Amino acid sequence: SLEAEYDAMSDSALQSSITSLKTSKPLTSSSLCHAFALSRESIYRALLLRPYNVQILSGLSLYSKKCVEMNTGEGKSLTTILPTFANFLEGRGTTVVTVNDYLAKRDFLEYKEVYKFLGMSVGLIQSGMNEDERKVQYDNDVVYVTNSEFGFDYLRDHLSYTKEGVVLPEGYEGRFLIVDEADSICIDEARTPLIISKSVPTNGQKYAIATKLATALQEGVHYDTDLKKKNVILTEAGYSDCENALKVPSLFKVEGGGSWAGYVVNAVKAKEIFKRDTDYAVVDGNRVEIIDTFSGRVLEGRKYADGLHQAIEAKEGLGVSEQSQVIAKVTFQSFFRLFPNLSAMTGTAMTSASEFKKVYDLDVVEIPTERPMARRDYDDVIYKTRNAADSALVNEILGVSPRPVLVGTTSVEQSERISDALKRNGISCALLNAERENASRESEIVSQAGRLGKVTVSTNMAGRGTDIKLGGDEGGMSFAFARATVADVCLSEEEKSQLPPNPETDYYPCEVSQGILEELLAVSKEVKKEFPNMEARDLEEVLVLANDTTEGEGEPQYLIKLRIVVGKVKDEFKAVLSEEKEEVLKLGGLYVMGTNRHESVRVDRQLRGRSGRQGDPGSSRFFLSFEDDMFTVFGGDKFKKMLEMFRVSDDMAIESKQVIDTLDKVQRTVEEEYEEVRSGVLSFDETLNGQRMVIYQDRSEILNLSGASFDAFFKTWASSVVDDIVDGSKGDAPKISGLIAQFFPLLAGGVLDDSKLSKNGAKEYLKLAVEEAVNSKMGPDGPEREKWRKTAQYLCLVSLDNAFQDHLGNMDSLVESVTLRGYRGLDPKVEYQQDGFELFKGLQGTIRRNSVFSVM
Repeated sequence: SLEAEYDAMSDSALQSSITSLKTSKPLTSSSLCHAFALSRESIYRALLLRPYNVQILSGLSLYSKKCVEMNTGEGKSLTTILPTFANFLEGRGTTVVTVNDYLAKRDFLEYKEVYKFLGMSVGLIQSGMNEDERKVQYDNDVVYVTNSEFGFDYLRDHLSYTKEGVVLPEGYEGRFLIVDEADSICIDEARTPLIISKSVPTNGQKYAIATKLATALQEGVHYDTDLKKKNVILTEAGYSDCENALKVPSLFKVEGGGSWAGYVVNAVKAKEIFKRDTDYAVVDGNRVEIIDTFSGRVLEGRKYADGLHQAIEAKEGLGVSEQSQVIAKVTFQSFFRLFPNLSAMTGTAMTSASEFKKVYDLDVVEIPTERPMARRDYDDVIYKTRNAADSALVNEILGVSPRPVLVGTTSVEQSERISDALKRNGISCALLNAERENASRESEIVSQAGRLGKVTVSTNMAGRGTDIKLGGDEGGMSFAFARATVADVCLSEEEKSQLPPNPETDYYPCEVSQGILEELLAVSKEVKKEFPNMEARDLEEVLVLANDTTEGEGEPQYLIKLRIVVGKVKDEFKAVLSEEKEEVLKLGGLYVMGTNRHESVRVDRQLRGRSGRQGDPGSSRFFLSFEDDMFTVFGGDKFKKMLEMFRVSDDMAIESKQVIDTLDKVQRTVEEEYEEVRSGVLSFDETLNGQRMVIYQDRSEILNLSGASFDAFFKTWASSVVDDIVDGSKGDAPKISGLIAQFFPLLAGGVLDDSKLSKNGAKEYLKLAVEEAVNSKMGPDGPEREKWRKTAQYLCLVSLDNAFQDHLGNMDSLVESVTLRGYRGLDPKVEYQQDGFELFKGLQGTIRRNSVFSVM
């Protein structure tokens, strides 16, 4: 077999065989088999991990540009190496997109040695990197990056005024693209476009007044709340009382920073719909950050649009930040459709298979598990009140102790409430929520959730990307222990602050023996000699090599010694954890408990999927209440009638197939509504995307032209301005003369023969005159003309950007307008296309005229 053939080869023979497989064409079936066998053997030699057959199947599906569904714990991340190497052999680079900086960095560090063994370079993009660093990283054979950083780099590149400021390499769209956690990135986050904006002044006093007014308004009297659509509608009484209170004739009268209507509606939305620690968090006591409802993470730097963010700041009594004006935006749907070699992977895709096909042209392939699934999913239990459901959940945890339990909640507030209840009952728990101080440690917390007696309470588990091993993960523990020990010797206090906080002592299953600790300290001093000014990122890279990889040829002595001593720490931990694992297996494995049904069944499946990894035993159950949003917001009267029918006490559990079936239908309806929202976003953005591509192509052309090519380009634009003036003036010679003088001052003051301006040859005459004026403005060849080119290029780009930013604002306003037309029976999408085309028709002419006017 190929496996035996490559297994028998030396490292150098294995690496030399890579050259013979390289081609500029698609791999043949035979070559593809060799590529996968070679990369599988390389993975084993670098990491001592042998990809399973199901991972090979998954890798082939990714190579075939499919969306792969693999259960949690089946090794999606490792799978990416296989198609990445195959594409490398075909001369194509790969971009691996994931959901956060931590996962991008983790996979980069873990698989770096494999890529190195395969003769490939690998790069990493992290937030905070400058342009030069990004250019270097993107230029590698493989690059790991988050969806946000990748999308924003695309937008920033199209706002750059120099070629040096562009970070994405030429031809980046032709690279192989793998989107990890695709349901989160391609589906859930597709409702919100990526936006780059600039600050414009804010009227803080208006926000403060609107917040005070909103406090006095009453729901049902002054406004109605639509929680499903996250909207509020003022009533007639609401409009009237607000106008009287503000002493204005109309809330819609525009003055001093806009109409009062927007301020009041946003203030009421902030009051009724957007909840602290659920929808947003107040960070450092002075700023509002959005919480991603699907992952529970704080989305740093993101803001609500249209003044809503400022309204929330006013509600929280914070200083109101500046508002933003959109200068560039793109949806993930439009962005990822730029890549013809797109593939994706996730733990839950089958339920959204039709959307993946429709939007991204990706067929979804379900990969079987390596071992049969042994998890038992119990029916949901439902209680009358949330407090009763939480009490039942806590009692269930007490009843199964010391079995490990993972509780998934939908808000920080709920997590803390359950954590407090557990502590009152003498159960300590690890808390993982959207607060920023937990983000850096979330992997370490989750990876140990399978330990005996461990209870972990976490907000939404979607996209966590970390395996839970029954009995605990000795590799994660040895890494954390070595990091804390070596950091004390090698890092400054400032650099240590860049690392995750050290775990508590009870994080480890036993004390490390004194002899091994002394060995680790001695090796730490050798590392210090090697890296006298070591940075936190250097330390993490060294520790990944020592903790997770095998010895390579020509490695330095300090690394070999560190690998040996970290291995001893790992062995000590493993001896204790192996016994724990046997106990956990007897108790039934990890028990996952959910507090709420989520708006997406995929997220529920992801939470359940934390248990039963790779054939492990496990179970899951949801503890619901009739007070949950899925019942009150989305269920409507259906569930109220059921509650009256059952007439149960607060602490009595309802296990009714009728209720569960109805809840399933409501959940599917909510998913359909959100799919409709995403479809609406996409349909509007498809129109805008066509316009964006035209403008970005023009912009790239201006940015990349130089020398005589730019001169000729500018003369073409100047000539087109002549056409616009003559065609628009309809033979009116004085008007033509006046406009030409405005755009080309060198032709003012009687230079032109007005008698030739109303005749048939007016254009030809003027174009000759304009060309002379442009030549005169350019100056002679040499330094003077080069200086003019730089100035002209900059002014053309600024003119294009300003015009397109105004156009984006107009298109946003158009969305609101056509949405209202929908209530009159008109199709908003058709209206948007037609009116958007009319707005765009004049845009390119405006750009040319503004550019020529600025330059001349």
